[in-house]
Amino acid sequence: ATGAEACKSSLEKFKAKRIAIITPYQEIGDRNVVKFFTEIGCEVVRIAGLKCGSATDIAHVPEAWCEKIIRESLAPPALQGVDAIVQCGTNLSMVGLADRLETELGVPIIAINMACLWFAMREVGIDAKLQGCTRLFREF
Repeated sequence: ATGAEACKSSLEKFKAKRIAIITPYQEIGDRNVVKFFTEIGCEVVRIAGLKCGSATDIAHVPEAWCEKIIRESLAPPALQGVDAIVQCGTNLSMVGLADRLETELGVPIIAINMACLWFAMREVGIDAKLQGCTRLFREF
């Protein structure tokens, strides 16, 4: 299972086409992310790249920074009409934050690490529903 396959499958489960994205990447990485999601049939309404300097920098991004970006730039009421928010970059862990915010904001948040685990488990026939791991695990 790859992150790309997992994101695609996750978005299909939610029937999400209009998405907002948060990444830890620089501008070049963000352009590639937009290209991928466009190629799989999504409209990227907005992308927020955190422009981290290195992989170790990504691992140390404070959860509060991600929450601020999501609230102020990617989610209602700041941004209307998105079907889902996608978090890219496996070094940027957002599982707990995504689980907490998606209920409050009313939009699914596809956290890449959870999507990969969910996809891999489903691929091998494990259908366990997990709490605290976003709507993806609870609903599909």
